[in-house]
Amino acid sequence: MKILCDRQQLSEVFGIAAGITPLKTPKPIAKNVLLQAEGESLILQATDFEMSARLRLDSVKVKEPGTILVPAKETAALLREISDPTVTLESEELRCTLRSGGGSFVLLGDDPALFPQEITLEEGKRIRISGDRFGEMLRKTAFAAAREDSRYAINGLLIQTKDNSLRIVATDGRRLALCYENMDTDIPEAEMIVSLRALHALARAIPEGSKQELEIVFTENQAGFSFEKAGAAANFTLVTQQLDSRFPDYEGVIPKVADTTVDISKSLLESNLRRVSVLSSGELRLVRFKLSSSSLELSAESSGIGRADVVMDVDVKGPGGSIGFNPDYVLEALKATDQGTVRLDMTDEETPAKFTLGESFTYVLMPISSA
Repeated sequence: MKILCDRQQLSEVFGIAAGITPLKTPKPIAKNVLLQAEGESLILQATDFEMSARLRLDSVKVKEPGTILVPAKETAALLREISDPTVTLESEELRCTLRSGGGSFVLLGDDPALFPQEITLEEGKRIRISGDRFGEMLRKTAFAAAREDSRYAINGLLIQTKDNSLRIVATDGRRLALCYENMDTDIPEAEMIVSLRALHALARAIPEGSKQELEIVFTENQAGFSFEKAGAAANFTLVTQQLDSRFPDYEGVIPKVADTTVDISKSLLESNLRRVSVLSSGELRLVRFKLSSSSLELSAESSGIGRADVVMDVDVKGPGGSIGFNPDYVLEALKATDQGTVRLDMTDEETPAKFTLGESFTYVLMPISSA
């Protein structure tokens, strides 16, 4: 194999493929990326045995077609560090030589015949949505998914079509983020739970501001995502196994009514909450929200360190009251919205509170007690 291509484009696409490969695996062959040059394209394949990705980079000058396996981590690092606009890749047996400017780098690969076969996507229900909008929905929900292995059942996101809308939901048992998009055309009802790792890989492949349509395929056991012109790539396809688990009844968790409602400037709440949380105890991260008829007081106290109190003028509807939150959980949600004003609905210090962070962005947070 011998090819000449744009270094920046190759680095972009290779970085996406390398992000699929596992950091730790009993099968080291998966730490490689398969490169296949044919026609005027370079095909890249990567897998961690639960998901696989296929990317095609067009406008490549293929001098000699062929196939080679290259180590993912080291090749990605080299492509990032090289500054020349073009690179040449040439393989001989199991060696791949990368040349750029005055540099020459030899990468030791493995036998391409040993690389796992690409996961075949089953037939299923299909929908299409703007890649940019889907990426935004992921950004507004993924932060609320569980990271702990002990909570594997919700260590993923629910992607659901219902009532002609696409919904993405994430929860770790203490908070829940929901974002939805009403669709212009009729879509089939379906749902799947997709791992956080797979969706992070997909998010990296969706360029910011992408107007390309993303096709999502729901099958009984798999999830498929594909679109054209993903950054420098002409084609991108990701196939992943669904998580074999049951997602909680998220609709039953979202409060339908509340005693007290308050609209708050997002930027003011964010800046004040950051300041107050400095004096929140390391063992118990707690900031108390105290609502009266026309003010919101944020307070935090840390034994042996000090206390913080900040008062904000707001318009409160309802009797008000006091409720405590982990400030980090509130700040993460505020970071995910670009709305100028957010709404807090609460009842008491033992009932979940609801933050409305946009027309189609809801965040539910369990209160915590200082007792």
